[in-house]
Amino acid sequence: MTPTSHVVQASDEVSLRLAAKLAELIRCRTVSRPDRTLEDRAEFTRHVRAMNDLFPAIAGAVEQHTVGITGQLWHWRGAASLKPVVLMAHQDVVPVESEDDWEHPPFEGAIADGRVHGRGALDDKGDLACILEAADSLAATGFVPGQDVYFFFGDCEETAGATAAEAVDFLRERGVPPWLVLDEGGAVASQAFPGVNAPVGVIGVSEKGILDLLLEAEDAGGHASAPPAFGAVQRIARAILRLQRRPFPAGVHPVTQEMLKRLGSTAPGLVRTALRLVARPGRAAGEVLARVGAEPAAMVRTTVAATELQGSDGTNVLARRAAVTLNIRIAVTETVASAVAGVRRRIADPRIRHTVLSATEPSPISPVDCDQFALLEASMRHSHPAALAVPYIMMAATDARFFAAISEHVYRFAPLGMDKAQRGSIHGTNESVAIPELGKGVAFYQYLLRSL
Repeated sequence: MTPTSHVVQASDEVSLRLAAKLAELIRCRTVSRPDRTLEDRAEFTRHVRAMNDLFPAIAGAVEQHTVGITGQLWHWRGAASLKPVVLMAHQDVVPVESEDDWEHPPFEGAIADGRVHGRGALDDKGDLACILEAADSLAATGFVPGQDVYFFFGDCEETAGATAAEAVDFLRERGVPPWLVLDEGGAVASQAFPGVNAPVGVIGVSEKGILDLLLEAEDAGGHASAPPAFGAVQRIARAILRLQRRPFPAGVHPVTQEMLKRLGSTAPGLVRTALRLVARPGRAAGEVLARVGAEPAAMVRTTVAATELQGSDGTNVLARRAAVTLNIRIAVTETVASAVAGVRRRIADPRIRHTVLSATEPSPISPVDCDQFALLEASMRHSHPAALAVPYIMMAATDARFFAAISEHVYRFAPLGMDKAQRGSIHGTNESVAIPELGKGVAFYQYLLRSL
């Protein structure tokens, strides 16, 4: 047997072993809810117990602290504590609308067709299992990391709960400024960028802000048989239309510039030329990207989505009150205040009331030209040699945003390969992870831990 084939066989064995462990974690129905009293607390407790039972070496090597209700913050003492590292994943998952729509029951943890199936396989129990398996296999040999390592496994990430903030407070009170924080977010994506055939390891260096803004209009109401020319519903409809017709300005941020430049370095001729053209700062290139599609547009501007609509309670009753909730993803060049002002300016209707329901500012941008990002690139080369590492600004939100309060180097990347269909299954139906990717994820974290 050649050395290469021996490595492949070892990786296969790790993948298969971890697949069975991940299946056990998926069987724990850790569905988080905005109202936490509606959660099945026994399932969360069972999940924590399973983490201890399935990964006994690392569970026995750390100091375990519970934060929130069942969030876990584990401290693995290293040879030094000058550059502590936080590795993150979350235990909770989103609800399943209809289990009948799934090829394999979402909480069965089925292993079939070379994949582990179930809710959380990608978001985020697959990543969590890779972290623990990497640490467990090292701890079983007596390995001690070069620096202190903290593992944080939140229990309410999907509902933007407070457990991550409590973990940050825990570390701050103990004077722990993380040298590196790594959470979920990006992945090794294929079919993600038109014309780019190589897999791309997208590493989030920031997150857009999130603003839920309620718009309300009031009117006299009355019987629907004599509708007014312009009532509360029409006023809200006009506001939505004005926001659609006048989107926020687009612009290519330096992070997006760097992403496009790196993509262009390996793209074929025409694609390389196109990427170079749009990898320019300013509004002109941003507007070009915004016309390509919804995802490119989200990369270059603040987006506004009308989500929840409210009107009359009866089919023959005019609405005395009409309302719409706007979910706004704020570009890193904006703030919550500027986004609210931008909505007011575009709507231009003093009779519409604006109420901020919840808001989070965009996250600070973590640097790319630093030892921390270089370590992530090296770890990715070890686990996914064909992947190109690129920075990007995340459109979604993670627990990582809380850690920006105590660290300047917060990144978002899960070392699992996903094609377009697999990425689409996150929060959808038929979520699954390829078994070989689990072994690659373990290799990524082992390399990172050994390199500290």
